[in-house]
Amino acid sequence: MKIAITTPTGHIGSRLVDELLSKGGHELVLLCRDPAKVKHFTDRGAKAAAGSLEDSKYVGEATKGANLLFWLTPPRFDAEDFRAYQNQLGDIAAATVRENGIKRVVHLSSFGAQHADGTGPIAGLHDIEQKLNAAAKDVGGSVTHLRPASFFENLFMSVPTIQSDGAMYMPIPGDLAFPMIATSDIAKVAAEVITDGSWQGVNVRELLGPKDYSINDAARIIGEVAGKEVKHVQVPYEATLEAMKAMGLSESLASKYVEMYQGLENGKVSAEAPRSAASTTPTKLEDFAKQYIAPALKG
Repeated sequence: MKIAITTPTGHIGSRLVDELLSKGGHELVLLCRDPAKVKHFTDRGAKAAAGSLEDSKYVGEATKGANLLFWLTPPRFDAEDFRAYQNQLGDIAAATVRENGIKRVVHLSSFGAQHADGTGPIAGLHDIEQKLNAAAKDVGGSVTHLRPASFFENLFMSVPTIQSDGAMYMPIPGDLAFPMIATSDIAKVAAEVITDGSWQGVNVRELLGPKDYSINDAARIIGEVAGKEVKHVQVPYEATLEAMKAMGLSESLASKYVEMYQGLENGKVSAEAPRSAASTTPTKLEDFAKQYIAPALKG
């Protein structure tokens, strides 16, 4: 099977490529900006196609003959209108499916994507889901949307303030629990879905990690593995917006992240279905913090 994979250098994409290469038996085409960054994969048999996902001609050429497309829309932190940017890439993905008659698509979406608004950047993923559903129908194909929860890796943003202040500054209440997941678990499920030829039609697979955690839980767990007290400090949404803009995010994207946090607090950013065995993944925050966050704090 020929599989075209976007964002092969990211947390999820890189682990997905490694999983598929380890399984063997597939031709992998990696859509990337810089082939040098995937040399460790091309040395193992994958092929690199250099270009930008914002270039529809490039995407169409790179995916010719593909039996399956794994589509992950990468963030663009300077986008003046982030949802318009997401829709631009969604249009390219859908046009590519139609142009090349790609029968199977696995799309990395997000929990909360069942809603068309009120969820920040997740609303743009809702739009892309609809575009891919329509494209799959037009070519007589199938699509599976993976909707993972908040990534454990997002906690790395708090490493500098944990080091300096022993604190995690977040705009949501410290006792608000929501699902979190390791990106390695997302990649493993993505590899399983990609290599499973049995699914048909339009499918949604929510991925909710091992359990729900609050930021207070995260602070306690990180403090335990770091050997120091870590606390959560709730900051106003206005201050969060300004802090993200100071970090280089566009006004559009920063405001959407604020809306996403508000969606977590009001319950709109949430799973569509109750937690099940299929949506529960194994990696615990305790183990992730020990393996990755504790070394980052020391570094």
